[in-house]
Amino acid sequence: VLHSAAYTEATPYTARNVLVVGMGNTGAEIALDLAESGAHPTISVRRGVHIVPRQLFGVPIQMVGIASRPMPRALNDWMFPKILDLALGRLERYGIVRPKEGILKQIDAGRIPVIDVGTVAAIKAGRIGILPDIVSFTEDGATFAGGQEQNFDAVIFATGYRPGYDGILPAELRPGKSGVNPRATALGVYLVGFYNPVTGLLREIGIEAQAVARDIAG
Repeated sequence: VLHSAAYTEATPYTARNVLVVGMGNTGAEIALDLAESGAHPTISVRRGVHIVPRQLFGVPIQMVGIASRPMPRALNDWMFPKILDLALGRLERYGIVRPKEGILKQIDAGRIPVIDVGTVAAIKAGRIGILPDIVSFTEDGATFAGGQEQNFDAVIFATGYRPGYDGILPAELRPGKSGVNPRATALGVYLVGFYNPVTGLLREIGIEAQAVARDIAG
């Protein structure tokens, strides 16, 4: 049993049944790495997940996000599921349901969609299994919502991360959110890259860094 932060390579899991708990980007990529290395991974998906391809009909998904960002969020949230069904297929048949919240609403809340790098194809090919939320662990595996029980040789928790300011900034010096905002300006302390928009994190870091530089310069 280990957290994804401690995962380094798939070799120790070759030919073993591995449960990956959580289907964010980390969980999806670890499961794919395991499948490509001869392991038998299964992902436990607790709730709905948005999955987008790296390219949408030949166009990088970041460029699609940049082009669609000025459009009303309600229109984007209505349009994207239909486009993604065409690009990736209906994934419900494989046990992956789409959240009720639209993709942009989730991004604004800090929940980033899964960028597919091959995991979907491996799921469709049966090389990665999908099971629902875990009800309990057993001596040899786990029991899942719906009553299914399965044995596993290893469990990898890909259950996410959170910013750890405690050892760096005391509470009174934390600006609260990424980029330029009144508290950051007052403190003279800024965060850059702590917001991951649909238009891409690296692009956002550049935009935020320029805004912070202007704010410091006055």
